[in-house]
Amino acid sequence: MNISRRALLTGAGAAALGGVTAAARRGGGTQVPLRVAQVAAAAASISPTSRNSVWTRSGAGPLYWSAYSWDYTNNATLPESVWQQNVDWVAATFKSSGYTMCCTDGWVDYTQQTNANGYILSYSDDWANDWQYWANYCSGKGLKLGVYYNPLWVSAAAAGDSTKTVTGMPGVTVGSLVDSGDFLNSNGELYWVDVTKNGAKQFVQGYVNYFKNLGVAYLRTDFWAWYEAGATDGQGGIVAHGSTNYATALEWIAEAAGDTMEVSVVMPNMYDNGAREVLYGDMVRINNDATTGGWTHLSGGRQSWQDSWSQWDNAFSGFTGWAHRSGRGQLILDGDFLMMNSFASDAERQTAINLFTVAGSPVAISDRVDNIGANASFYTNSDVLSLHNQGLTGKPYFYNGSLYSVDGTSRDTERWMGQLPDGSWAVALFNRNDTNTVTKSVSFGTDLGIVGAADVKDMWSHADLGSMTSFSASLAPHASRLVHVVPAESTKRYQAAFAAWGGGANFNNDHTGYSAMGFVDKLEAAEAGANVTFAVQAATAGSHTVHYRYANGGGTAGTVTVEVQTANRTVVEAPVTVSFPATADWNTWATVTGTLTLAAGLNLITIARTTADAGAINLNYIEVS
Repeated sequence: MNISRRALLTGAGAAALGGVTAAARRGGGTQVPLRVAQVAAAAASISPTSRNSVWTRSGAGPLYWSAYSWDYTNNATLPESVWQQNVDWVAATFKSSGYTMCCTDGWVDYTQQTNANGYILSYSDDWANDWQYWANYCSGKGLKLGVYYNPLWVSAAAAGDSTKTVTGMPGVTVGSLVDSGDFLNSNGELYWVDVTKNGAKQFVQGYVNYFKNLGVAYLRTDFWAWYEAGATDGQGGIVAHGSTNYATALEWIAEAAGDTMEVSVVMPNMYDNGAREVLYGDMVRINNDATTGGWTHLSGGRQSWQDSWSQWDNAFSGFTGWAHRSGRGQLILDGDFLMMNSFASDAERQTAINLFTVAGSPVAISDRVDNIGANASFYTNSDVLSLHNQGLTGKPYFYNGSLYSVDGTSRDTERWMGQLPDGSWAVALFNRNDTNTVTKSVSFGTDLGIVGAADVKDMWSHADLGSMTSFSASLAPHASRLVHVVPAESTKRYQAAFAAWGGGANFNNDHTGYSAMGFVDKLEAAEAGANVTFAVQAATAGSHTVHYRYANGGGTAGTVTVEVQTANRTVVEAPVTVSFPATADWNTWATVTGTLTLAAGLNLITIARTTADAGAINLNYIEVS
């Protein structure tokens, strides 16, 4: 029996982590001198606490087209002629808007023809042309090729052929890497690699390199929940390989992919708060499969959390529930595929694009040339795409520091904000209600920490709405608004609560006196490696004044390590130690002032608590003049 690549898995278990809740408001503080020691004197290098690839450092996920909808509808691999027709259509219709990749998807169970090392030759045995042909064809159209396949899969034909040997290991057969009965599903056409076997690493990394050498830019790997924890496909059991072997496999793939190939981790269990995925993945799926799309995929279905795939059923819940794991250098959250033809209204279509854009998700078109109708323009709005192209990765409004899986009131799925590298903001307001019109609002001062007024632009009407100190919208059921908010002040303030949190750094608001939604805590000894990364656009290269707004109620000075790099890891400012004198208590905020060297263009400023640092601070924001 050939199953589709998609499966709804049920899970068990309870939430693992929580936080402290409290209410707080803005307050004052005093400015104190900054003490800075150069890296040669004191600062340690900032150790990576995530894969931190060039892909995640750049912010949002890719814009591309996927073959998924044809495959799902027909429960089969699409014909090569249909693939070509849609590749041509994407090049003609969407490439100019930034959609520069076409990706295969699933239904590969019966793809059995392989090369001498057991690597599949094409998307389907029925196709006349191989991967190299289609990589070249896409390139000729100005597009890249993405491939759906898991490097831990071994076709049954390759496993049973003693002439197929592991790359670089002619004495090791591909069949020796698998165990009897260890299949992806009951049809027995795909085995899982046993990562404890001799030659397993060489086979897996060889698979990644095989695709890289063909020019494949994106590898969509699937069924990880089944590999890690086991499952049943209705016909038989799938072997559980355990979290240790799962982490090993992810590590091998990430190591081979480097910064040349973007890696998507589909169907992850995200156990232990996504600890393994953040170390080795670029992108993770955060909700159930798109299936037929529509409002059910976006907002409906199961609203509760479960401690295994799929933790959240719909995109709104998934993006909200994993927002603490997103951001520069952390994880790209993937809401699966979009099909504009599947929504009931233009309001729903705008809501889908607005949500995926503000959450930093890839926007993966799975409409086709034969069914998109008049809906292509929803993917090509230049104002909306300008936010995505700046790497926008926003967050829902956080009411407290608890995980959303623990406290369903801790985050607001219908109010999203994200700060752009130039210091401006994207604000998205949603109405998920099926029957009632609601009004949603954001205060620029209280919620975003903007001093004074800001210019506001509606991203769908393209209208300038004028200078405002807040924004409100009356929203019909399933409707939304997306606006661009540009503060008037010349000194740009970057809020830690909307930055990327890594290594144990976390949102909180359990003290008073802060600006905006909250602050970041856990920059302390118990969380060595905790860090916050800000994306900052500089008009000119050179020395820039930086103000750090912090609280330190620990009684003694606290230090952190600050480093500036570009998205491709070019070091602009080597690690320096910054010292923060004690404040009266954790409710008292102060400012230290110093300088950092910035490159012209995008800079990633990382503030970390390393093992060489002392004490602890809470970080509210930085200002860059």
